[in-house]
Amino acid sequence: MMAAFVKPSLLAPPAFDPSFPLPSLGSLHSRYAGLPANASCEVLLAVHASSVNPSDIRPTIASYPKVLGSDVAGVVLNTSAGCARLKPGDRVWGDIGANTHAAGSGRRTKELGGYGEVAVALEAQLAKIPASIGFAAAGVLPKVALTTLKAYTWYAGYPHAARWRNASVLVLGGSGGTGSVGIMLAKAFGAATVVTTTSAQNEDYCRRLGADRIIDYRASNWWDDAVVPDGSIDVVYDTVGQAGTGDHAVAKLRRGGFYVTITGALATKVPRDVSQAMFINSDTNLASAPLLETLNTLLDAGGLRVPSIDSTFSLGALPAAFARSETGHVVGKVSIAVR
Repeated sequence: MMAAFVKPSLLAPPAFDPSFPLPSLGSLHSRYAGLPANASCEVLLAVHASSVNPSDIRPTIASYPKVLGSDVAGVVLNTSAGCARLKPGDRVWGDIGANTHAAGSGRRTKELGGYGEVAVALEAQLAKIPASIGFAAAGVLPKVALTTLKAYTWYAGYPHAARWRNASVLVLGGSGGTGSVGIMLAKAFGAATVVTTTSAQNEDYCRRLGADRIIDYRASNWWDDAVVPDGSIDVVYDTVGQAGTGDHAVAKLRRGGFYVTITGALATKVPRDVSQAMFINSDTNLASAPLLETLNTLLDAGGLRVPSIDSTFSLGALPAAFARSETGHVVGKVSIAVR
């Protein structure tokens, strides 16, 4: 059914076992239960680029055999009936690493599929790539940008908290992918001061992103009162997850402040005048198109840029890409060139 729309140049020979079945339109709704009622449209796309996120290396709720990979950037090959926004030939991006449930069993599983030359996604998970960026750039952004946008708008009071107009924001792990976006969006949302932790060699990179103050984590502890005074920060965004981070973070917050972590490092004792939250982006990733459009607007306006691409690996070199990611010294993101 898809042949009428597929240009031969878009489909290279399979990178792995050619007997592994290609995805097809309709496979998501037959495989998963609980998909959004308004997300009936499925999109078949030729994947051009992806990236490595920590959750891609050890997905905890995936069934096997399974094509891994969350981020996708590619070209629409075909769409199912009912698609209103996307058509064959469109350049699209998104994060298809959504936690959901297997049809018929209720067992938790994960969508995935970005580490393949062809993938199927819900139209509700994709947006057109801005003309200003290419596939490689679009392939490293979706998960880290969606995660940070949700962290700030869902759990840290933006744009409703007036304090964001002059906020002091502490981003833990500013040179990583999510931390990089954390610095940029904090500035774009009006923060007056962005403080971040990184190593000394990454100071210039974080300053280019918009950080006003750098804490070299190898030279000092950010939680020491002499480094970051208690009660001096409006938002703490944790992308690292060190032991004790939650309790340290809430002590730094002013009244009405927000602590958000994507690692699970919550505080054991939370003062009554601050709030904390932990969330996993993949739990809320079946209808991200409106958020991707918001990110497109930020990209066009210059409030968001593409994080540094630390290194690029071919689809056949995923073990090496994973190994690079697990060193803990990646600046920005590790990119996967699929075709």
